[in-house]
Amino acid sequence: MKLRSHLLVLVLGAVLPVLAFSAAMTVVFWRQQRDAFEERFLERVHAVAFALDRELAGHARALQVLARSPRLARGDLRGFYEEASAVRAEQPLWATIILVQPDGTQRINLRRRLGEPLPRSGIDPALLQAVARSEREAVSPLVTGAVSSNYTTAVMVPVRQHGTVPYILLAAIDVPGWLQFLSSYPVARDATMTLLDQNGIIVARTLNHEQWVGKRPAAELSERSRRLPEAAYRSMGLEGQWFYSAHSRSPFSGWTVATGVPAAGVEAELRDSTIAIVIGALAAAALAVGLALLFGRRVARPVVALARSATTLATGQPPAPATPTKIAELAEVNRAFDDASSRLRTLLAAERSARDEAEAANRMKDEFLATLSHELRTPLNAVFGWARMLRRGDARQDTLRHGLEVIERNAVAQAKLIEDLLDVSRITTGKMRLQVRAVDMPAVVEAAIDSMRQAAAAREIRVQPLLDPAAGPVIGDPDRLQQVAWNLLSNAIKFTPKGGRVQVSLRRIDSHVELAVSDTGQGIAPELLPHIFERFRQGDSSSTRQHGGLGIGLALVRHLVELHGGTVSVRSAGVDAGTTFVVRLPISLAVEPPAARRGHPTVSDLDAPMVTTSLKGLRLLLVDDERDTLDLFAQVLGSAGAQIETATSTEEAQACFARRPPDVLVADVEMPGADGYALIERVRALAPSRGGDVPAVAVTAYGRVEDRVRLLAAGFNMHVPKPVEPAELITVVATLARRPGSDGVAAT
Repeated sequence: MKLRSHLLVLVLGAVLPVLAFSAAMTVVFWRQQRDAFEERFLERVHAVAFALDRELAGHARALQVLARSPRLARGDLRGFYEEASAVRAEQPLWATIILVQPDGTQRINLRRRLGEPLPRSGIDPALLQAVARSEREAVSPLVTGAVSSNYTTAVMVPVRQHGTVPYILLAAIDVPGWLQFLSSYPVARDATMTLLDQNGIIVARTLNHEQWVGKRPAAELSERSRRLPEAAYRSMGLEGQWFYSAHSRSPFSGWTVATGVPAAGVEAELRDSTIAIVIGALAAAALAVGLALLFGRRVARPVVALARSATTLATGQPPAPATPTKIAELAEVNRAFDDASSRLRTLLAAERSARDEAEAANRMKDEFLATLSHELRTPLNAVFGWARMLRRGDARQDTLRHGLEVIERNAVAQAKLIEDLLDVSRITTGKMRLQVRAVDMPAVVEAAIDSMRQAAAAREIRVQPLLDPAAGPVIGDPDRLQQVAWNLLSNAIKFTPKGGRVQVSLRRIDSHVELAVSDTGQGIAPELLPHIFERFRQGDSSSTRQHGGLGIGLALVRHLVELHGGTVSVRSAGVDAGTTFVVRLPISLAVEPPAARRGHPTVSDLDAPMVTTSLKGLRLLLVDDERDTLDLFAQVLGSAGAQIETATSTEEAQACFARRPPDVLVADVEMPGADGYALIERVRALAPSRGGDVPAVAVTAYGRVEDRVRLLAAGFNMHVPKPVEPAELITVVATLARRPGSDGVAAT
């Protein structure tokens, strides 16, 4: 089948469903229009019912004025008869005015002279007595007048005298008056208006009134008006024709106003609009088919040429120039042949980009491993060194106490680091388990704050707790929740400068507990903010970084919070703008059953013998930003007889050189600001007389081969990896000073 045939089938496939949809929509439109007609008829009937209420209320007010007549109050029935006659002359719809007792006895009827005998009222005495008891106006149903013998209705008001109701005052309105009322409110052209009393009897009807007055309406209208105060529907009239009907019941009188609009007229209107829609849809379909045949030829020519070009391209030969076309899609396909080589180049560039990303990830892994080595070796250095020192047994009591404190502090740091690494492993492998119970969140957060007070005080950081005692409890693992609070608080203190402030708030918001930790620290760069909760992500991984850590604390926070069914988010306006971490935990949630936690053993080798080498007479300059490490080196080298001078930064070390160059320089490499590389560069720039050729030992936790090569190239003479063996450090210093002791060991 050719392309033009396909296009024709395509158009028919599109047009036929549209035609089917149009047919369905035509039916829907018909029904909507019909419903709109019924709604409009109902609204108009409702307006007529409102006008009926207003008319009846006006008659009732006029009667109430007459009921308060002084003549009637004095019992002057003759005078009242004359007064009532004057009022009746002003009310064209009133056929007569009647004064009747509640038992139905008529005292005055303007249809008869005063004093003439009067029959009992045609209105049910029960209705009259109900008006007397309620002392409220009412409207009677259609009745036959006792005097006139005609169909009539009455508006009734009670006559109150001395706390009783001796009379009921009636204004009789005959059915011609109601027929006149209905005729003055046409709902629609050719509409039949019907007025029913509260018993469902026809009071007036604009079509064949004389035939149907006093009778019941058609069955559909009778049934619906009895059950529903308002409705619109299609029904058959008394004459057998179909109407679009609507009725509305008067709340004042209980009467019902109904209308019937001939269905033939309404449906003719609907039919005309529907035919117009159908003709339009068919014309559109015919136009679509014709255009498909016309444009099919225009599309087929360039497509055939394009097929030839594709065949040529499949053979590996350059295709002939494409046939010009104004069809955008075909022109785009033509351009696609020319762009094939360009796209290939783009794919190659994307492959190179992916390779670069993989290499960047590999570099991040190497940086993490190097940082991990540093963070593991640093506390081990102090523990290992002090353990060797204390095993000698000749330390003073204060030195012993200080050494044990250093060992304990660094062992705790080491255990915390290993615990975090193991937690990351558990989370990665899905083996993290929670010890679940009810947790008092204020107590957990308070405990975390207490554990960090000393660290905050050391940096003169003010910790401001704002804890709501009513926050919680939550269902979770108290140790893990305290770990979350501790990590956030530790992170805030770490990155807040001296004299700053950290605020910890805990409050309940709806069904969640919210923990917020805000600081006035260095903030987070916008480009780092989306990655802050990624594992091993650090803002600064260089050797000059100001703060330690592996970059796993915030990743742990996120995973632990998510295990508790919560969320964690971070806000920061940028660098030096502070940071706020917000943790939201549900008040209660279902969690996994607890599993036993495994301990994390630590291993240390303290059995090697202590080596003694004399460094007597040597002046040593020790440089390290870690005070524990600096104290350890001073103790180790000082115990060997050396004269010790210490510095915690490159600037302090330069000042020491300016005062008096040392015999040997022992320097850490990883220091904030200017690191060990910067220090050795500045030292080697000095004249020999000012210490430019002083022997230098680099002490670092980075122990890779490339790290050693870089250190020696920078100007250090020897490299000692952390953790440092005290005897090895003494031997290295003695070797560099060319003063080895009798018991020294070979330096490596």
